Amino acid sequence: MKTFLFALLTLPLVLVATTGAYAQNAVNTEVPEPKKNVIAVEKALGPNDLSAKTSISQKALKDFAKSYKSVNGETWEKTSEGYRVRFTSDGVMTTIYYGRHGKWFGSLKGYKEDKLSPELRKMIKREYYDYSITYVQEAETIDSEGKPTYIIHLEDNKSIKRLRICDGQMEIWQEYKKQS
Repeated sequence: MKTFLFALLTLPLVLVATTGAYAQNAVNTEVPEPKKNVIAVEKALGPNDLSAKTSISQKALKDFAKSYKSVNGETWEKTSEGYRVRFTSDGVMTTIYYGRHGKWFGSLKGYKEDKLSPELRKMIKREYYDYSITYVQEAETIDSEGKPTYIIHLEDNKSIKRLRICDGQMEIWQEYKKQS
């Protein structure tokens, strides 16, 4: 399950890191490269495609409906691992992952600094006051026991940093220098 969390966090990061014009001087070199095509999408299901939703685990549909009552317009996808559902609500992009039999595996949320809790923002700005928080990723899996892991994207005029915060502990996870 730890590799699943790693896949959840690294796939969007790899996409962001490879689209910028930055020299990649990684500080944390022991982080392995993510597997290609970690989750292959087999079929995307739109919010109004009720006949296609019958192929999704009823357990996953019930769990989603119970947990996210006010969500409309979600998109379901069948993956090689099971199912994933995506939606945006109040400026937070959320992806929920379920196994083939409908068991919740994890969730990934993405949002801007204004949605970050004041306590976390204060913790980050206390040490990185000259950096802008450009994006926040919040991941939770069945192994995390209700404790989310945050990946904080920071940027100043010379570098990009990604912090990892879990259970009150903050560390630099990745660091890149911008080209001059």
